[in-house]
Amino acid sequence: MHAWLLPSTRAIFPRMKISRLCVGLVVGLGFAQLMAETPSPGRDINAVLAAHDRQLLELPDVVGVYVGVLADGKTPFLKVMLARPTPETERKLPREIEGYPVVTEISGEIRPLRL
Repeated sequence: MHAWLLPSTRAIFPRMKISRLCVGLVVGLGFAQLMAETPSPGRDINAVLAAHDRQLLELPDVVGVYVGVLADGKTPFLKVMLARPTPETERKLPREIEGYPVVTEISGEIRPLRL
């Protein structure tokens, strides 16, 4: 195709320099790719915990559940506290619930404090 048949980019984007247009396009495409690869959970993690806490607490050796944040400081997850690690419980625990990761922690037995 001849160059004179294509519209000039200056006619389409008169005030924008071509370099800015290219940088914006690359950043936009990169962000779109990141969003496509990163699943976003559908509802608030606290609502997810409230909907599934009883189900998790019924599993053997589960003594608590709470919401935590991964080391990146941004990604929320569901923490499941175990009295002791057992293969049975590990098999029954899901790796994620409604898009949020599930992480286990060995806390030991939890008993009420006697005064």
